[in-house]
Amino acid sequence: MSENSKLNHCLNCNASENEMPLVNLVYSGKPAYICSRCLPILIHKPEMLVGKIEGAEKISAAKHDH
Repeated sequence: MSENSKLNHCLNCNASENEMPLVNLVYSGKPAYICSRCLPILIHKPEMLVGKIEGAEKISAAKHDH
């Protein structure tokens, strides 16, 4: 197993933990990671993650007053 395969990667852009800070998350009982650059997508446009994280189509975007 190579060193790169042991690294965690962003579920959206595939950046490794050596390239970008990653946030650890759990959704539907499954662990995943998202980088700080892609976190706004999870918050504001989760539909863009369909096919990248199981059940993304069920995630609602954050509601804003602005």
